[in-house]
Amino acid sequence: MRSNKSIFSFIAIWLCFASGNVLAQTAQDDAQLADGEAQYGLFCAECHDGALLEAPQRAAFEFYSPGRIIDVLEFGSMATSGMALTREQKRNIAYYLSGEQYDETRTEAVSFSCEATRDANSPLTQPVAWNGWGGESGNTRHQASESILNKTNVNQLELKWAFATPDTTRSRSQPVVTAEVTFIGSQEGTVYALDNSNGCPSWTFSADAEVRGAIYVDTDDEGIPETLLFGDFAGSAYAVNARTGELNWKKEVHDHPQATITGSVIAHGDTLIVPVSSLEVLLAARVGYSCCSFRGALVALSISTGEELWRTYTTEEPRPTILSTAGIQQYGPSGAPIWSSPTIDVERNLVYAGTGENYSSPANDYSDAVLAMDMLTGEIVWAAQLTKDDAWNGACSRGTPNCPEEDGPDYDIGASPILTRDENGREIILVGQKSGMVYALDPANNGALIWEQRAGSGGTMGGIHYGMSTNAEKVFVGVSDLPTNNPYNVGPAHPGVHALSLSTGEVVWRNDLPNKCEESPFLCWQGISAAVSSTADLVFAGGLDGILRAFDTEDGSILWETNTRQSFGTRNGIEARGGSIESDGPVIVNGQVFITSGYEKWGEAPGNVLLVYSLNGE
Repeated sequence: MRSNKSIFSFIAIWLCFASGNVLAQTAQDDAQLADGEAQYGLFCAECHDGALLEAPQRAAFEFYSPGRIIDVLEFGSMATSGMALTREQKRNIAYYLSGEQYDETRTEAVSFSCEATRDANSPLTQPVAWNGWGGESGNTRHQASESILNKTNVNQLELKWAFATPDTTRSRSQPVVTAEVTFIGSQEGTVYALDNSNGCPSWTFSADAEVRGAIYVDTDDEGIPETLLFGDFAGSAYAVNARTGELNWKKEVHDHPQATITGSVIAHGDTLIVPVSSLEVLLAARVGYSCCSFRGALVALSISTGEELWRTYTTEEPRPTILSTAGIQQYGPSGAPIWSSPTIDVERNLVYAGTGENYSSPANDYSDAVLAMDMLTGEIVWAAQLTKDDAWNGACSRGTPNCPEEDGPDYDIGASPILTRDENGREIILVGQKSGMVYALDPANNGALIWEQRAGSGGTMGGIHYGMSTNAEKVFVGVSDLPTNNPYNVGPAHPGVHALSLSTGEVVWRNDLPNKCEESPFLCWQGISAAVSSTADLVFAGGLDGILRAFDTEDGSILWETNTRQSFGTRNGIEARGGSIESDGPVIVNGQVFITSGYEKWGEAPGNVLLVYSLNGE
């Protein structure tokens, strides 16, 4: 038997050993934190500490996992910056920003602490109530069949359920809804089939990258979901079995390394239409980057096989032009990306797509334009250019050499064209632009201008960003008009929701929203960047301030509002946070309103939730 003295000696030795290990570990941690802070200061702080508007704010990284930060630096949007860093330095940056050490052995599988009432073996029996981006092929974002919600009871809307996505800081994939199930994508690349009674997943599918757009559901003759169609941020399109979540096919739609799919896909018959944009507009800010080689495109695929049917570019093949002031070879024309969902004109067998600016000189005739393409061949039948000579890239706002000679004003058409009829039966294509302008074009006359109206002051931050809505009488326009728009803004700002006459473009009413922002490390603004949606007597719009509102279609008065920029506690086993409402708009189905909340880019408030509101929360 050991003596007490021996035991005490052993304990003392062990404590010294343990203390030494702790001290050594603490010293190592401190060194890693110090290196992470130093590397962040060298490679990241200039953008993320407020100088670069589109970059997430430093405070947003508190919601990132270390693994996600490393992925962004190695494979994602910051991979070019990450090339200058060793693997250890990337891990140290992740430790510094997240407060957690990266664990190589950690598994990322997520289990949800709720149970769906249906599983992947259950048949789907109910038709799609809101499909794709605009709810129908015309992209009107108008739910004419809504008979439950109205202006007398909308103030009874309460939260029914919320779904929180894991390891995410933005929620911008608009849901597609049936009476049984809601389909939605996510920032981490997972597509979810959620039980519509409680928001619990019945199955999940993992894409290669973030799924930003709304899913389009290909249905049978009864309108029952058969195939989910969508694109990811890495530039691939997918077809997935709607009942089981099993992959049918995957297809890369562009050969440029910076190509991406930000807009929602749309389909007709056996043809899937995919809009293609790119991240090259940001890479061009780098002094040594040879700008630019991406060409915007619309791509048609067979739904049944994934075979490419046609691909139409928005510029000619870029060719060498000049050397930049840094001595780097420039190329052009380039750019004219398609950021938003195309719109199908079944009667004319055409598809309409809005384009963005050129990335480099020379500017061409297809930038900032609506293009009408033949559905069978992809041939451009006509083009209506709304802003000429708009060549711009990220170098222009940073004062680096790759800014083209045109230098802006970056008046993308980021909102989907709307095909509709006015009260007299006349067909109209409605177009909202970051310039703050709304245009009515004539589809029967090669896109000739019918009327135009200024809704906001516009600028590089809009203006009109993601989408409008219309009934047979009015056009409902959400306007962002961030105060950072100079020098391209025109006239007074009108952040809010406004109604124009569908037939004439005259302003029917305006509602410039009040500033209800509280002190926060994140940007807060009362403007409406996200798309708006409507019923017969209601307009729903979510703001950059996180407030979701319902307006009266007759006079624009606010009938109901709720602040989504808050914590919703633990939902489905994950902390649920709302934030800014930036891109996708409300989905209105059978007395329920679906909205996503949270967006950490542009310095806005992060979040990770899909929220569902119903009358009295039932």
